Amino acid sequence: DTAFTGIPIFSGTFEGNGHRIKGFSLTNEGSNQGLFRYLEETSTVRNLIVEGKLYPDGSRSLIGGIAGNNAGHIENCVFSGSVTGADNVGGIAGINELTGIIENCQVYGTIHGDHFVGGIAGKNYGVIRNCSNLTKINTTAQENSVEISDITLNSMTSSESVITATDIGGISGSNNGVVKNCQNHGNIGYQHIGYNIGGILGSQSGYIAECTNYSNIQGRKEVGGIVG
Repeated sequence: DTAFTGIPIFSGTFEGNGHRIKGFSLTNEGSNQGLFRYLEETSTVRNLIVEGKLYPDGSRSLIGGIAGNNAGHIENCVFSGSVTGADNVGGIAGINELTGIIENCQVYGTIHGDHFVGGIAGKNYGVIRNCSNLTKINTTAQENSVEISDITLNSMTSSESVITATDIGGISGSNNGVVKNCQNHGNIGYQHIGYNIGGILGSQSGYIAECTNYSNIQGRKEVGGIVG
């Protein structure tokens, strides 16, 4: 329960040995925020449990419970708590880069973001496999409120409006990589709000296999049990 700035860059092996970090609180201003801000391609973080909350100020892009930006290997990790951001928001990583691998990870709690939001990763260019989401993502009216002053004719007709949630998924908000053998057990979205909402992926142009959604998915347009 003490403000924490995050480990800036990590490129080695962090062996959690099943231990738990409790009371993790991240309220910094800016982007690329998480327990680790950047995990390099040579890094491995494994067997770690993190409990806490992330609600940074400012740009709030690339926000993840374990890593803001992951280019390495995150394995057998659990995040439990709440994550709030604007773009590229995930329970494990804000973005999983081309060389990034996230496997055997679980997320519990609540997640909220505006664009590219996922239970495991906000955006995925690498590999996500054998992961489960048990968080609720963008499920309350307060999280999805829209200011009347922000509404314009263009925002009402556009499917990519900046004032509404887009690309929200139980595993990843957007996928250009590989998502395999993953499960979603958390409710996603709010009625009549949001575009590209899916139980596994919000939007998809990569590879997806052997994935299952068990929960309710809601939105305004492009809503699917597996892919929005």
